[in-house]
Amino acid sequence: MESKLLVGGKNIIDHTNEQQKMLEMKRHEIAEQTRREREMQQQMFVQDEETLELRETFTSLQQEVEAKTKKLKKVKYLRRYFM
Repeated sequence: MESKLLVGGKNIIDHTNEQQKMLEMKRHEIAEQTRREREMQQQMFVQDEETLELRETFTSLQQEVEAKTKKLKKVKYLRRYFM
């Protein structure tokens, strides 16, 4: 008798089974979305690290250029003085 109760033209068991399937699908969608979000966060972290490394390299190269420029100026000055 209970199984014959109708909800919107369907018996309760069929209706419950449909809801369970839909719930499982939603859980799967949420899990997939969470996985994609984690991947995106990881990609952003990697990009941030690469950007930081590039900035550090640029700073180091710029410091190296400045040091070599000073040395070159000093050598030019000494050449003029001793020649």
